Amino acid sequence: METILNPPLPIALEEFYTLLLSVSGVLFGIAFAAMLFVLQSGFSSFKFSRRMFLELYLHFGRQLLYSLAYLTAAPFLVLFFSDSFAMISWLYALFFLYFLRATLDYAKQEGYILTIHSNKPVPGHYGPIRTYFRYIANRGALKNTLFLLPVILFLVYPYAISIIETGSLYLTKTAIFYSCLIPLLYTLYKITKFIPEFFVYTGMEMSARSQNYSEEQSDEQKRQNIIEKQALSKFLTNHGVSELNVATPRHFIDGDISVNFLDKQDNDEAHFNVNVNVSNVTPEQVRSNVLEYAHALAKRLHESKVSINTFVLSFHIRIGNQSSRNIFLRVSRNELDKIFAIGKDRPEDMAKLKNVLFDELFR
Repeated sequence: METILNPPLPIALEEFYTLLLSVSGVLFGIAFAAMLFVLQSGFSSFKFSRRMFLELYLHFGRQLLYSLAYLTAAPFLVLFFSDSFAMISWLYALFFLYFLRATLDYAKQEGYILTIHSNKPVPGHYGPIRTYFRYIANRGALKNTLFLLPVILFLVYPYAISIIETGSLYLTKTAIFYSCLIPLLYTLYKITKFIPEFFVYTGMEMSARSQNYSEEQSDEQKRQNIIEKQALSKFLTNHGVSELNVATPRHFIDGDISVNFLDKQDNDEAHFNVNVNVSNVTPEQVRSNVLEYAHALAKRLHESKVSINTFVLSFHIRIGNQSSRNIFLRVSRNELDKIFAIGKDRPEDMAKLKNVLFDELFR
């Protein structure tokens, strides 16, 4: 234990930093070029959902690039600035925060994909923070213990050395050495997984595709649309939209609401028929509650990572024994980005969409 908390320094410390600066600079360039190639290719062979796997690979690459950026800058400061300990301490703090966020984002995105491909739910009442960590938890305790916890402990290790040596968070000479050595070893490990990781994603994608593949469709894009909608349906069910099942309608004002998702249609938009049955209500109540429900459902659609970019919400509203009335909304993903931008999360914004039609009773 004493050796771990008071680790030794190599004899040729300056030669280590010189070699590290050369190696990390070359690796940084190669890794950056490799990431650009992967992102530009867009996982063109994938048929299930390119977007969710691209995002996973993006977080994988962020870990790699942040490590190599630190491994390039830190030895440069050591070699060419005599009083560099304070600068490197601040640099490591930035690296710590960015790398930790990239690591958690990677775990969250992997948990998101695993959630879609499993029966692990994410309750609909969870906020964004609880949902974020629920996705990470859905990876499983064993995986998080073996692959997430050690990364966090390794990041903290240089600070532990500094606190024991000086009682401060400013990195000492020994701490700086290990702040370089540990990311170097981790980077080499990640580089060896660069191509194998791609085939892991391919296996996950093929598994999803085999579960949803439809031989009756002849056109590739139509098959893709259906598969994407099935993924979206599972995402919504796992996130608390239980009313997708006609047997479990949700309470709505003084009646109920149920959703029929036309996930067998092979077009490129997701169409939802929303059936509302109420009795002793005013048109104003119906309008405000429908917009509130549409806003909540749209938020789930916005959070989904499927490749569908247009969503239709067609409300069929029956008040008592009257004939059905309609409210129709068509919304694009770009419009959802604007609606759910920071500080602009308001249900009434759904009524301001470009493609909205209200029955005259609800205008």
